[in-house]
Amino acid sequence: MNKVKWFIDDFFSRHATMTGRVLHIIGIPQAFFGLFQLVTGRWKWGLLNLFLGYLWQWIGHKHFDKNEVGEVILIKKMIAKFTKSLCSWTKRP
Repeated sequence: MNKVKWFIDDFFSRHATMTGRVLHIIGIPQAFFGLFQLVTGRWKWGLLNLFLGYLWQWIGHKHFDKNEVGEVILIKKMIAKFTKSLCSWTKRP
């Protein structure tokens, strides 16, 4: 239950405006539907819906909530973790 509470708290802290939340309510299902279309062979519509779904979410973060998209945060954390482990590995005697 703690993970669910953490996820909800994190979601609302990063999506502070109603417009940003609405854009996510539109964009998330559209992006997933685009993935479904890609898997089922409708790749033109799939790419379009995947792109538009992410576009709505990006607009919400960039112009309304004034923060970064979750995937960018995740990639930055992964790079930082990799860099830290690489630096500690190179310092070994």
